[in-house]
Amino acid sequence: MTTLKSLIRTLLVGLVGTEAACCGIARGQTVDPASIPESEYVTVHNGQLHVNGQRQRYWAAIGKLFSSSEIKPDDSAAVRAQKIQIARASTDKLLERFSELGFNAFRLWTAVPNTENYVVGDGSSADDVDYFLAQAKKRGFKVWVAGLNRTGTVTPADVGVIDDPATAEQWSDAVREMSQKTDAKGVKGPSPWGLSNNIARFWDPRLEKLAIERMKAVAVHTNKHTGLRWCDDPVFGVWELSNEEWWMRKMVGGQWQKLPPFFRNALVAKWNAFLLQKYGDDAKLLAAWTNMLEGESLEKGSILLLPMAGKSAAATSLNDSNQQAIDSLKGVQQTYERSDFPSQRGADVLEFFVGLHVAHKQREASALKPLGRSLTLSPMIFDTGIGYEIQSQFLHQQADAVAHDAYVNGWGPELEGELAKVDAAPTEPKKLRATQDAERISANEGRWVNWLLKPPGISQGVPWLEHNRVEGKPYLVYETQIQQPAKYRADFPLRIAALASIQDWDWICWHYFGGPNDLTVENPFEKQMDVTSGAHPQGYHFTYDAVQNATMRAASIMWRSFALDPARSPTRFIYGRKSLYDPASMDYAGSYGISGLDMLYTTYQHGVRIRIDPTRPDDVVEGPVVRFADRNTHNPYTPTPQITFDWKKGYLSFDAPGALAWTGMLANHTGDVKFTNGVTLSNVSIQNDPGMFDPITDDKKYIAFSLATHDGKPLAETKKATLVLVSTSFNTDFKLRLEPGKLSNAGTLPVLTARVAATVNAKGLEGMRYRFLDWNLKEIGTGVVAGGELKIPSDQPIFLTELTR
Repeated sequence: MTTLKSLIRTLLVGLVGTEAACCGIARGQTVDPASIPESEYVTVHNGQLHVNGQRQRYWAAIGKLFSSSEIKPDDSAAVRAQKIQIARASTDKLLERFSELGFNAFRLWTAVPNTENYVVGDGSSADDVDYFLAQAKKRGFKVWVAGLNRTGTVTPADVGVIDDPATAEQWSDAVREMSQKTDAKGVKGPSPWGLSNNIARFWDPRLEKLAIERMKAVAVHTNKHTGLRWCDDPVFGVWELSNEEWWMRKMVGGQWQKLPPFFRNALVAKWNAFLLQKYGDDAKLLAAWTNMLEGESLEKGSILLLPMAGKSAAATSLNDSNQQAIDSLKGVQQTYERSDFPSQRGADVLEFFVGLHVAHKQREASALKPLGRSLTLSPMIFDTGIGYEIQSQFLHQQADAVAHDAYVNGWGPELEGELAKVDAAPTEPKKLRATQDAERISANEGRWVNWLLKPPGISQGVPWLEHNRVEGKPYLVYETQIQQPAKYRADFPLRIAALASIQDWDWICWHYFGGPNDLTVENPFEKQMDVTSGAHPQGYHFTYDAVQNATMRAASIMWRSFALDPARSPTRFIYGRKSLYDPASMDYAGSYGISGLDMLYTTYQHGVRIRIDPTRPDDVVEGPVVRFADRNTHNPYTPTPQITFDWKKGYLSFDAPGALAWTGMLANHTGDVKFTNGVTLSNVSIQNDPGMFDPITDDKKYIAFSLATHDGKPLAETKKATLVLVSTSFNTDFKLRLEPGKLSNAGTLPVLTARVAATVNAKGLEGMRYRFLDWNLKEIGTGVVAGGELKIPSDQPIFLTELTR
């Protein structure tokens, strides 16, 4: 009798054979990584990413990047075969769409450790992701590995990862305590303790080793579709040790004080050892600190790990396994604040934490990088974020590359209400930061935020993306997006491209792609846009947004082709050890002092490079500055002759041979839009779909126009170009309440659009064939440009216009 397994194998033999052939290997065959030229890997040269001797830039999607077979145990062989076939076809179609939308890379969260026993074509999760990777590789995509983060949970049974009988029982008991949670009724129950983003990993050798072993298991997984281990495969271009650990914030916030005594005591013991090594004896420590608590002593190991950012209890800040320390500190008060201690003591706490932070990541990197050629040759980042914290930026600076993110909202609170919070700030630096927060986040067009009518920035307060570019290291954006609903969002990809060009970035990841699983159906992307309808910001999605995707494609083409010049002589902000260990930086946004607020605005006029140098005491700025005090008067921002931010008139323009763009409030602009190469945009009109929420009126006339050549060459020389002309859109029946933070109705299909008509005159377009494509990438109009004039109609659902010669 035929077994189920053999029946499945018979049904899938054709599919598997096709997969093996398309991937270039026989089933089960492995590839010797030494046979792959080093030039095929993403490597760093002169602080930039290179492949095959050429500099590369990557425009990446994050999220649901491939289709899953979703095999269930009770599926028949025929059903399994059909599911796998649909998943494969859908993954292929999705990769084609990603390429058409301008992507050439991904940031992959998926991890598949310990799955060496899967069979090619079995529809397992490992089979699905490895098929995706093989097909992505075939099409030239590169992948950023974020899956090393997936280290699972820790249990008392993991104690044997390190052979240390003296601490085994205490460690197991402490893990057991952390694996319990008390509910609202006071009842304790099991609650797995995660190993990812576990703050104690940084000083506990068992947790660290356990995490490293699990990270290794991800890295050495063999992709049976390519015959390569992940750690050897040149498809992977960036390796990420962790995502948004924000370890310093948690530590100075006192989260470590909530750990069981075993982990707290080990940390406090390391603190005392650090002080002993730095100062040698109590006399020198007292001379540096000017005062100590009664009973504190280096000799007895009784120095409390204080201060933290807020109030801290003495009882959880000492090593209570040290009887001498307990006896010595009987007279100390119960709680302390930062103001109770001299500044140098707070600086030493930060120096101690910074040392732990960096050393832990260096140990992880040293354990992983030798595993395979991709890990060895391609850049590794130590963490992602947090953008305006000097200690986190110092950690980034130690890695192969720097990675930050930023999100912005499309609507917000009233400015007056936000400015009312400024008076409550206790110090002048905090008042200035609160002022900036209020100005950046607040609405300026009704409830909408129109970012082009503010001084330029991808910032809802202190900057995260703008200023953190380190000389000599690639700069990677691990996430970015504008949150829906946003009336004025079409300009966001162009603003990202502008900043990415000014600062000469290397990799940009867009959050979040959550597409359908089955792309074999008709028009799978004809769905309502995802918008924020509750407390969680679901609206950080672009999957079903034709308006934003149009300008994303144009922005990708411009940036990836190096069409826009970077700032020529960026201003350098160099911070010394006083800033790195300043106790004021324990507060969020407390880093860098008042002069740090200048970095945002300076970036958009001059470009910025930042360096943190603990070998020097003080800070220095080398180059011209646009000061925070001048933020509301400086205009326009012209970082290069090709880029202009005129926020008083509300527009951004690009004027380069291969990159033309004008986005903003056309009603504020007199006459036609003219570019130096003779291209003119004229006769602009907007037709709003009937019933659309908050339509575009003539007194606003908000548009996003871009014309990009795919090779960066001038129009007359290029073989291919993309033209985009869009405004905004809303779901049917969408409504926005007056109260900030809530929606009354997210809306349904169809998506209603403000469609833009215009005439584009350009001699360089003469004779080019044009194709109007809709959101499904289907041709809905075609012709040849005659007389250098191309008319874009508003009575057709044009997604973009493709021009070829």
